[in-house]
Parts: sequence; structure tokens; C-alpha cells
Amino acid sequence: MILSIVLLSAGFVVLMVGGNVLVRAAGRMALGLGMAPVVVGATVVAFGTSMPELMVSVVGVLTGSPGVAAGNVIGSNITNILLVLGLAAVIAPMSVHQRILAFDIPVVLVVTGWALLIFADGTVSRVEGIGSLIALAVLIVAQLRWFSASDAPTEMVELEGVPLPDPDDPPRMVVEIPLAVLAIGALAAGSSLFVAGATDLAERAGISEFAIGATVVALGTSLPEVVTSCVAAWKREHDIAIGNVIGSNIFNVLAVMGATATVRPVETSQDLYMFEMPVLALSTLVLAPLVWRRFRIGRTEGILLLVGYVAFTIFTLQRGSGGVI
Repeated sequence: MILSIVLLSAGFVVLMVGGNVLVRAAGRMALGLGMAPVVVGATVVAFGTSMPELMVSVVGVLTGSPGVAAGNVIGSNITNILLVLGLAAVIAPMSVHQRILAFDIPVVLVVTGWALLIFADGTVSRVEGIGSLIALAVLIVAQLRWFSASDAPTEMVELEGVPLPDPDDPPRMVVEIPLAVLAIGALAAGSSLFVAGATDLAERAGISEFAIGATVVALGTSLPEVVTSCVAAWKREHDIAIGNVIGSNIFNVLAVMGATATVRPVETSQDLYMFEMPVLALSTLVLAPLVWRRFRIGRTEGILLLVGYVAFTIFTLQRGSGGVI
């Protein structure tokens, strides 16, 4: 048990350090090449903060732990809405920008519907994985065309720790590229440790891989989103706090599960439709009335989301220990 916790903790630390370095290096390269800050935030930074989920899921399926991979994606998306958005709303009630209503929320609803579809037959196939990656590419192109440099403040990038470059200072590719490569290597190593610790912990505790993936692993890999959205809420950058959650959920389904299934088809249990998948659908659908009711997410809604997260965690662990999933 102690060894499992040590592996889990060591893997988590390496994942956080590697993810932070990757976000900084990739963001500086993108900004130095003239990308608008909002585009960097919606693509490069969003992908960077989802890299822990990606690496953990890919390593999980390659090492024969598909339950960790599937649980990580589903659990992370639920965690992002119920825990991350709930905490952010409790810290500071958040108003919602019209662009999020018009673009981001409809996209995340469609992507969640796609997740429900690809998990339905018990296997996420390579074809479905490739389809997810193609959809991601289309979405990124749409965002590049949708946004302009004046659509968002530069704080979106600064909040993530990516400093704005000097217009007269060209990107230092000779430094940033090796840093990005080293960060990806660190993510791979950290993911191996993290998955090994989580799998061993599940076996010793008698809890299913999926349940551990959807709770412990999902919480660990979602911490970048927790920190980002909470700091954004504290600084009253509401669009960043909400956009970070929605963007991460989109990337988790299209990029993380897409890449994972492309590497190797992911086997899942159809018993997920008894609880976990309905919770995923409901937690996403709850975004619409929350923001459309008054274009604002208040502390009351935040507390209700947190209560929902605690209930989801407890019930999922109970189902996992009972052999249901």
C-alpha cells in the first residue's frame, strides 16, 4: 500500500512539473510566432493542461489497464464541472460571456453526446478514435478562424504562466523545442509511475481500475484545471475559469480518448450506463440552465455542484469495491 502511494505521488509530481514546463514552452513558441493570446489559450494551453490525462490514459491502455484510461476521461470531465467549476463559483460568483453561450457550451454538449455514443457498445474503436482526432482538428481550425487578437485579454496566457513575448525578441526555438521534448518525456515517465501506483492501489484495496481512474486518477490529473479556474475566479477572470473547464472537457474526449483509442481500442463496461455515463451527461447538461437562467453561476450553484461531486465519488468507489464496474 505504501509503495502504491509513493508511486502515485511521485508520478503526480513529475506530471505536474512536466505539464507546466510544456505549457510554458509551447505557449512561448506560439506567441512568439504571432498567435493571438486567446488562440493560444484555447488550443496550446488547453492541450497542455490536458496532457496529464492524455499520457495517463495512453500509458494505461498500453500497460493493460484500460479501466484507468476510460475512468480517467469520464471522471476528469465530471470532476471539471462538479468540483472545479463548483469551487470557482464558491470563490467568486461568475458571469458568463455571450461567446461561451454561443460557441463553447453547444460544442461541449455535442462532444459529450459523442462520448456517450462511442462508449455505448463497450469498446472505443480505432475508427472512433481517429474520428475524434479529426473532429478536434476541425474544431481547432474553427477556433483559429473564430477568434481574433482582440477577443480576449492577455491575462489568459499570463494566468497559465506563459509570459507575453517581446515583439522585437524572436522565439528562442533552440531553447523552447528541447524544453518541450524533455517535458513530454517527463510526462511519459510520470504517467508510468502514476498508472502503476493507481493500478496497484486498486488491486490492494479491492477497487476496480475504473473506479480508481474515475476518482483518484481523475482528481490528480485535473489539478491543473482546479488551480487555473480557482485563480481565475479569484482574479475575476470569469471567462477563463469557465472556458478552462469547457475546453478541458472537449479536449479530454476528442484528444485524450481519441489518441488513446487510436493507439489501442479501449474496452469498457456497459454497466457505466447505470450511473457514471448518466452523471457525465447530466453534469454537462446542467451547464445550460446554470448560465442561461441569468448568465451567471453563483455560490449556491457552486455548493450544489460540490455536493454532487462528493456524492459521485462516494458512489463510484462503492460500485468499484462491489465489483459492479
